[in-house]
Amino acid sequence: MTFHHLVAITWTQSIDESNISAFSEALDQLSVECAELLHAYAHGRDVSSRDVSSDYGISATFHDPTGYAEYDVHPAHIRAKELLSEFAAKYTVVQFEA
Repeated sequence: MTFHHLVAITWTQSIDESNISAFSEALDQLSVECAELLHAYAHGRDVSSRDVSSDYGISATFHDPTGYAEYDVHPAHIRAKELLSEFAAKYTVVQFEA
């Protein structure tokens, strides 16, 4: 059974392309630095035109909940969360085992 961590992000109106690129690069670095903890990792912009959609999504699948616990306190994850706090109007997290 794996542990899934999903994040749906809505940006503030003031975000620009360079901010999104910096966040994306931070997530790429995070996935490299935490590769041994991850089963799968993906992130990207929403491609939907639905009004209820968020702007950006992250999907991280871990081998087990312990891997997520290590990831949660990893310096690269903390850096990404700091960037997120600068430009996210809101975000939602869902975690489950499957």
